Amino acid sequence: MKSTPVRDWIGEHAAPLSLDPAASPVALPSTLATADVAGLAASIRHARELVLATHVLLASLVDTAGFRAVNIEGTDSGYGTAGALDRYVRTGDGDPSALLAASQGFLRTREALEIVGWLRDWNIRNPADPVSVVHLDSPGGASSLDDVERDLALRNLTWLERTGQRIVHWGGTAHTLPADPRVIPPATAGRNAGGILRAELGAGYAAVALTVGSGNAPFPVPAPPGDFLESAFAGTGEPVLLELPDPGVADPRVAAWLRAPVRTRMIGPVYDPAEDRNFRIDGGPLTETAAAIVHVPRFGPVTPLG
Repeated sequence: MKSTPVRDWIGEHAAPLSLDPAASPVALPSTLATADVAGLAASIRHARELVLATHVLLASLVDTAGFRAVNIEGTDSGYGTAGALDRYVRTGDGDPSALLAASQGFLRTREALEIVGWLRDWNIRNPADPVSVVHLDSPGGASSLDDVERDLALRNLTWLERTGQRIVHWGGTAHTLPADPRVIPPATAGRNAGGILRAELGAGYAAVALTVGSGNAPFPVPAPPGDFLESAFAGTGEPVLLELPDPGVADPRVAAWLRAPVRTRMIGPVYDPAEDRNFRIDGGPLTETAAAIVHVPRFGPVTPLG
């Protein structure tokens, strides 16, 4: 792979990331560890390695940074499983597999079940300091994408105000990265939940972009186009975590890259490899969009429940 100044810098600064949830907690970027809401934004919800990375980061945020609530996309309005999942992780009452099966499709996996199981185990070990699943009464299914974004953001803001619990937002790139304005080809533009949270909380909202190179989910996904964020990690052999510095004090090799508009993958259950570059979001400067980047060079599919 051709060397570039940005790739060289990434090679010098990216830290290896174990995807084993049983491993020691991750050394978290300070901007993430001190946030009121920390967004974990996966570019492909059906990539097993990104769910494992979510598990590792979520566990570290709870274990070492004091986060005590998890907002799980796909359990809210339209699905209504968040309250029952909260009851399960706090009391053990309920069937977590059945609850995930009744949630949005990307949660119907063994890897997601393991995260919910970890939350339950935490609460068993720490009965005086439990973790909650964010759950709020909702007026019903959102009627537009803007409604979805407002609802997702409001759930975090309302829970934070009511409980004081700092929140891990377990989500996807489209909703969670504060790419403001977020643009989805061909012409969908607007402020997503991450953008709303950034506007309301400032530095109190920080997000990690969870990205991939190539693999199967289970459909084949090629290497990213050269103008995508992910392409800067070409040649990375193992999963890594890269904390992004302030461009004002960054190595001159990467200052322009950090200030440039972000373009990154957003792949859902319907995808055409021949149109890969259209499955993306565009947004504002990288340094204003992500506190850190997780990159997994090769990935495989999640394991369905059952």
